[in-house]
Amino acid sequence: MTHPPDLYATLGVGRDATAADVEAAYASWEARGEAGEAIATDMWERLRYAREVLSNPQRRSLYDSLVAETTAAGLDVRLTLSAERLALMDTPQVLYTLLTIAAGQPDKPPRPLNVGLIIDRSTSMRGERLEKVLAAVGLLLDKLGADDALSLVSFSDRAEVVLPAAVLGAAAQHARRETAAAWSDPRRSLRAIVASGGTEIFQGLSAGLEQVSALAGDDRISHLILLTDGHTYGDAADCLRLAERAAARGIGLTAFGLGADWNDSFLDALVAPSGGQSRFIETPADVLPHLESRLQGLGAVHARNVTLRGTWPGQLTLRGGFKLAPFPQPLPLDADPVPLGDLEGRGPLVVLLEFLVAPLPVAARFRLPLEVRYRAPGGGEEAIARGAQLVALSGATDQTPPAALIEAARRLNLYRMQEKAWEEAQSGKLDTAAARMRQLTARYLETGDLRLAKQAQLEAQRLSHLGTMSLEGRKVLKYGTRSLLGQTKP
Repeated sequence: MTHPPDLYATLGVGRDATAADVEAAYASWEARGEAGEAIATDMWERLRYAREVLSNPQRRSLYDSLVAETTAAGLDVRLTLSAERLALMDTPQVLYTLLTIAAGQPDKPPRPLNVGLIIDRSTSMRGERLEKVLAAVGLLLDKLGADDALSLVSFSDRAEVVLPAAVLGAAAQHARRETAAAWSDPRRSLRAIVASGGTEIFQGLSAGLEQVSALAGDDRISHLILLTDGHTYGDAADCLRLAERAAARGIGLTAFGLGADWNDSFLDALVAPSGGQSRFIETPADVLPHLESRLQGLGAVHARNVTLRGTWPGQLTLRGGFKLAPFPQPLPLDADPVPLGDLEGRGPLVVLLEFLVAPLPVAARFRLPLEVRYRAPGGGEEAIARGAQLVALSGATDQTPPAALIEAARRLNLYRMQEKAWEEAQSGKLDTAAARMRQLTARYLETGDLRLAKQAQLEAQRLSHLGTMSLEGRKVLKYGTRSLLGQTKP
């Protein structure tokens, strides 16, 4: 059965639009045509048809049931706005939007994984760090299925393929002698890894991507997991280009930073092209639960390579964007389209968008259009269009935004506050940074997170007495505040 056209998206209204909303949306299109905008004849035909169907309760009910029947296997995409009626103002105002993408069939059987582990073995990993990491990998071997594929690369200033890519159920009988030998006793292969040398992440990423690419395809979820405890030297630009190539092949990327001495901005940029995740692992004992959690998410992917594209009207500028679920991560707004990663796990993919609305001195109507594209598991690319109709008028009725949207916006501003404090400390504005940290202490207390409040208080004291913030404190606050964002209920 073919998919019916999205009449709501055609007009630019939500699925809960009233008959008055439908008429207002159509009137907005008429006004655009009267103002001289070139609107094709076939577009007018679609607009008139959408108006006729959605303004008639019987026809609309029949249409909605047909859509539900033909798109049950697809995705449910919903928009929630902080306001649809904007006040006339001579100054800019802010508009927040929650984009929620949920699976149409959440109980689909999982597809096998194709995971590439890329482990830092530089000198700084010597001792407990490397021991705990290798022990965690050994335990993961028992948790993966026989149909899953795994590879492991260790790196310092050069890379070594410790476990070549192979399907676990047949790895020890692999046709390549070297692969079969490595997998005949994989834990022995892990024990042979010795810490030495510097940190050159490109070496590990390049070898890891080659291994995962060998078994990549629509029948598997392909993903790279990088774990490092230090800064890479002289190859950051090469790493970022390689991450873009991996994303273009549909291979996701997760980056874990262990301890405090690694570049969080670099890891954020590294995972951005694939919509991946970067995380802070405080202690070596935390490595296993982080790896387990990541594999659990990858084991239930409902849509791959989800992206967002919008042609914003002149009144709107996209100023901020943050993915709240399935894991919190800032979005690369300069990308077109914006990568959102995979729809994974049991819950929806939730994104918070922040728009700056230009001054609106006179009444106006305009549309906020969004397009979500994704690859269905084992299928081709799909696209879903959604839109909302915005109205600016004098005496706009006060509206109370949904509680979840208000809380998400508050926590986004809290995240920005700690980022700003770090920037001020780095640029020598120590008094300003210390004052902001004291403000953050109070704000964290309001959220009920005593650990973050205590850490912000300690950093305020460090700034006042020592003129610096600790690297550990920086990461505790940054990733702790991200976790607060991720706890927002859509």
